[in-house]
Amino acid sequence: MNVKSNSARLIFAALLALPIAASADNFSYRYADVARFPQAEIDADGLDVDGEGLQLRGSLPFYENFFAIAEYQALDLDNGVDTTRFLIGAGGHWPLGTNLDLVARAGVASYEVDFGAFDDDDTGLFAGVRVRTVIAPKIELEGGVEHQSAEVAGLDADTYLIGEGRYNFTPNWSAGAIITLGGDTSVIGAQGRYSF
Repeated sequence: MNVKSNSARLIFAALLALPIAASADNFSYRYADVARFPQAEIDADGLDVDGEGLQLRGSLPFYENFFAIAEYQALDLDNGVDTTRFLIGAGGHWPLGTNLDLVARAGVASYEVDFGAFDDDDTGLFAGVRVRTVIAPKIELEGGVEHQSAEVAGLDADTYLIGEGRYNFTPNWSAGAIITLGGDTSVIGAQGRYSF
């Protein structure tokens, strides 16, 4: 069994064991958010570059526990390497407790890498599962794993560990941190969200 698989299981088990705060509001799956990544890295076959990036994301419920999702990510890396990623798909959420949701997402992922005259792109699928919980009044954590099958410019299909933490200033506005690790691409940054 590989290290990534063990890490994913440990994170998932730890999130399930977190205490639940009974006073928190229900989760919203109707939101738009933006993330700024001051630290972004690609470490793939023959490519090891650092830089920064931006991510825009939205979710909109369409039937009972289900929602549509769209996501755009752009990374500006060393040596003129630029990457863009579009995700579009759907997800569902199911309560596991008072303030604990199991969240699943799946859809289509499109990647492009530009480096001078070099330009490569690929389209594949993504699928993942995560848990979303409240650990204290106004403090929310979300984490899990997501597999993406697109392969572009030496970036392999891979499974990523995803973690997010948010402080809910009001029922509509929140801010926090976001991190993605475990595959060829890793990002760490800050996030702001508007729920409506």
